[in-house]
Amino acid sequence: MKQTEQNRLLRGILDDGEEAGLRAASLAAGLKYLQRRRRRKQWTQIGLAGGTALLVVGSFFFLTVQSAHRPRSGAVMVATPGADAGLRVISDEELFALFPNRAMALIGPRGHQQLVFLDRGGASEQP
Repeated sequence: MKQTEQNRLLRGILDDGEEAGLRAASLAAGLKYLQRRRRRKQWTQIGLAGGTALLVVGSFFFLTVQSAHRPRSGAVMVATPGADAGLRVISDEELFALFPNRAMALIGPRGHQQLVFLDRGGASEQP
């Protein structure tokens, strides 16, 4: 028997009957699986993009709200006796002028600084 006749006979056997149905069912199941996997991957990518966008918007909102409540840099609020408002904003220079001849510093990040006196508060030093 020639090779072409063998191939034709083999194709005839494989194309007939259960094998054709099994092949079609297997192909359909494989395609269905690949479609599900592609959809799942697309939804995962959409979820990651949405989560990232939500994180960026949330961070922007948080930083905007925080900066709105932060005191202005270079300014200190002090109580003024007898005033109805109670607080008045002064600059760093005005604060230092309230305590002449004292060694002091403003320590910390802007808006959350603390006034620190570096001397002993005018106490006389003894040898």
